Amino acid sequence: MTPTVVAARAVMTRELRVQYRYPVSMINLVLLTPLYEMVIPTLLLGAAFLVNGSATGLARSVGTDDLVGWVSVGLLVATLMVGAVRGVAGPLESDRSTGVLEHNWSVPVSREVFVMGGVAAGTVFTAVASMLLVAFGVVALGASFSPHGVLLALPVVVLLLVGNCGFGYLAAALALTMRRPDDLLGPVTPLVAAFSGVAFPLTVLPEAVRWVTYLLPGTMPLDLMRHVTLGTDTLLPPGVELAVAMVTAAGWLLLGRRLFLRAERRVQGTGALNQF
Repeated sequence: MTPTVVAARAVMTRELRVQYRYPVSMINLVLLTPLYEMVIPTLLLGAAFLVNGSATGLARSVGTDDLVGWVSVGLLVATLMVGAVRGVAGPLESDRSTGVLEHNWSVPVSREVFVMGGVAAGTVFTAVASMLLVAFGVVALGASFSPHGVLLALPVVVLLLVGNCGFGYLAAALALTMRRPDDLLGPVTPLVAAFSGVAFPLTVLPEAVRWVTYLLPGTMPLDLMRHVTLGTDTLLPPGVELAVAMVTAAGWLLLGRRLFLRAERRVQGTGALNQF
């Protein structure tokens, strides 16, 4: 194993251990927050408009009346994105405020290991939470997914994770250059998730706004995942969506990494790695 891989694994292990030592915080992050911020309000609002137990409006918009299944897939995408951002920004901000970031960064490996390790740890937590919530939707609320479609969705999930890494790099850049990055990341991350279509069909948006949302890293993967698991209609032809998903994932990864490396050079050049 290369030193970079060992270091990234060590960062991920550290964050997993920290969360294990604070179980209430972990449960709030990966279970309670998605429930009260997204799942419960969306399902209750959607249930208020059911006609004879069927989500006819949703069926006309996206091609399925499985409200629980449709929301569950959106929840999976949203929590993975939030986990990637918080998994990176939180530890960097904490290390900087406690004065240990400079010592951590003295190891002879790329500083990117702190980003990749944080993204991996955040993804593990949120993936487990999402699977629990999706399982609850299937067992208790009657959501139905195609087993074959679930397998087809796995490569799309990989594209989603690549795009999330880009967002993780962006979060790390903000954590290095801002005194309180949560002031920006807090509202922006849920906003990006929302406009990826996690809780409402993007077809309700004006066409000009809708085309902008296609550039977000979660929009095309989410639409494709719903298509293969629930049989929903797609915003664009599936082949085109897959191509757009690959381009946006690579684009966000390259952009995020570039901004992170620029932020790293800036704080090192100004001697502000441990202070603002």
